[in-house]
Formats: sequence, structure tokens, C-alpha cells
Amino acid sequence: MAMHIGRTLPPAAAPLHFKDIISGWAGLFEGVITVRRFEEELKEVYGVRHCFAVSSGKAALVLILQALNELSPERDEVLIPAYTCYSVPSAIVRAGLKVRLCDLASGTLDFDFDRLEEQLENPRILCVIPTHLFGLPADAERVKRLADHRGIFVVEDAAQAMGAEWNGKKMGTVGDVGLFSMGRGKAFSTVEGGIILTDNDLIGRAIEKRLGAIAGYGAFDCLKLILYAVALSLLIHPWIYWLPKSLPFLKLGETHFNPSFPIRRLSSFQAGAAKGWKNKIGELREIRSKNAVKIAGYGITPPAVLKDVLPGLIRYPVLLADVDAKKKILRISERMGLGISGGYPDSIDGISELGNLSDGNGFPGAKDIAERMVSLPVHPFVSESDLQKIGQLLI
Repeated sequence: MAMHIGRTLPPAAAPLHFKDIISGWAGLFEGVITVRRFEEELKEVYGVRHCFAVSSGKAALVLILQALNELSPERDEVLIPAYTCYSVPSAIVRAGLKVRLCDLASGTLDFDFDRLEEQLENPRILCVIPTHLFGLPADAERVKRLADHRGIFVVEDAAQAMGAEWNGKKMGTVGDVGLFSMGRGKAFSTVEGGIILTDNDLIGRAIEKRLGAIAGYGAFDCLKLILYAVALSLLIHPWIYWLPKSLPFLKLGETHFNPSFPIRRLSSFQAGAAKGWKNKIGELREIRSKNAVKIAGYGITPPAVLKDVLPGLIRYPVLLADVDAKKKILRISERMGLGISGGYPDSIDGISELGNLSDGNGFPGAKDIAERMVSLPVHPFVSESDLQKIGQLLI
């Protein structure tokens, strides 16, 4: 594919400003107090008794899964959507547990609930993970109703939905335990980072015990974070983004299954960079929502949602007619620098390192999503002109 030189939109972006980096630097000098303050703010906003800030969303998930397995050692399988971010199965393997898949309902990013009920009869299921992919709400309340009386935990993956509400409830607080991500391109960014929330004392204490044995960022790691933050704040801009995107070793936009990643407590630099996080999330949500409404105005709709209301999205998912239409759209987007992404490359059963994950029925809903779905950028760098080009390309 020919390299596009010039203005290029990243598929997702949460701008990191110079003042955020200065706040992070100030946080370094305050030390652990900065992290504690951030965790207390989160507890207050989300109305939970336990909150832990760690190095990434997948690190958060590993700690959650290990804690749940400690509470229910006879169960060792984790039930997830057959189409989701590869970080989820990576974290399950890292936690020493087994991946179990459930197909998606046709044309949606949520579970096929008939299949889900069958799967939940398995006595080895430790927990089920409803996922608010791109911020599109999964029916976590329905999952909770089905799982509760079977002794199965619900881990709400709100990595891409921090700050969002649905049906009057804050996403991330419906399950027994929830997680957020603060990586680049999420609701807001601290370069990397993850958050665990729970109101369950047993789970909270089990996670706290695990966290006590985990190191924080060393001086060299913090320096790398700061340099990465500076690079990110500059290179994410559309007039410069084409440059890192053209460097193959950076692997921007690529998705890989990789269970080898660090698990650390959040650094005071990241907690400092999060200063004013509620306002940041609110401002970014407003911009993304306005852009999403404009895309919807072209008659382009995301996969089915729970109500006829456009939710807050960090990317705008769209199902195209078929795999050829998807290839064509991605080719044109690449040429024009429009930042349209092909999503994850395959359903989770297509990850060769995981072996055979078939449940005997296959995963047609998930395969269909993998083949036909693209996501459209709605972040603050998307201009009116970009939206018009995206709209014209898709209608």
C-alpha cells in the first residue's frame, strides 16, 4: 500500500498537552500522595470502596483475574466475547487461566445471550467479561442477572468507556469489578495506565494483597514514560502523524496477541498527568459526541445499541456490506489519510497461539464483525472537512 505523506488522522486519539506533562512532572516530586489522591477521587466519583491504579488496562485485568481465582480456586475459565481487543485473552493467559469464547449476537458487538446462558452452565467458568467496545454499551446488567445465581463473577471491561453512563449507571460499576484504560486513544490518556474499581470488599482485599507484592515504575521507566509522553504529544497531530505511521518498527495501529507485558503500580508521573481528569474526559466526550452525531447525520449507524440513543464513543464502529467493501474503504482512507481503522484482525478463535477454542458451533457473529467492521475517528483532531470526506466515502 502506498505511503500517504501529509495530513493523516490517527484512528483514535486523546491529546496529551504540555501542561499535562508539567502536571506529571510535579506529581513525580509529590510521589505516592499523587497516586493516592487520584484513587480517592475515582472512589468518590464512582461510589466504590476500592480503587487501584496500575500500569495498563491489561495489567488491571490480570490482577482482577488472579484475585477472583484466589476466591474461587476450583474455577479456571474466563468467558469473553469472541470478538474483542486482543489484550483481553493476553491478560487471561498471563493470569494463568483458560480462555472460553461466546459468540456475538448477529450485527452487534454484544453477546449472543442464548449461547451465553448455555456457556454459563459450565462449572469451570470463573467469570464473564462483558465489554463496552469503542464505548458501545454491552448489556452488563443482563449478564450480571444471569451470572449471579451461578456463583460466576462479572468483570466489566470498560477500558474504552471511562466516564460514560448508560441506563443511568456509570459504566464500570455494574459488574462485581470493573476496569478502565488510560492508554493512548482512550477516554483520556496518561500515556499508559489502568484502573480497577470494585465495591466488593472480598475482591478489593484480594486485589490489594496482590498489588502489595508488585513494584512501581523505576527511575529509568519513569524517564521512558516522560520521553514517550513528549513524543506522543507532538506526533499525534495529523500534520505529523504520517511520519511515525510510516515507520514499520513502531507498528502503529497493529494488533498483536502478547501475554508478556509489565504489571506495575501507577507512577506518580501518570497520576500527576491525570490532574483534572473529570474535566478532560467531559471535554473530550463532548467533542467526540458532536462528531459522532455528524457522522450519524449521514445515515451511517453503529451496530445495535440498547436504546435508540447514540452513546459516547471513542471510535465510531460501522458494519459495511462485505469484506470487499471494507478493503476498498480502508484502501481509500489510507490514500486520503482519513484514519479509518479495520478494527481487530480476526475473532479471538483465529489467534493461533491460543489453540483450538471452538465450542462446536463456531463463532459466525464474531467472524462477521471481524470481516465487515471498520471504525471511524471522532477525536478532537477530526475536522469538519474530514467528517464530510468520511461521510461521502461511506454513503
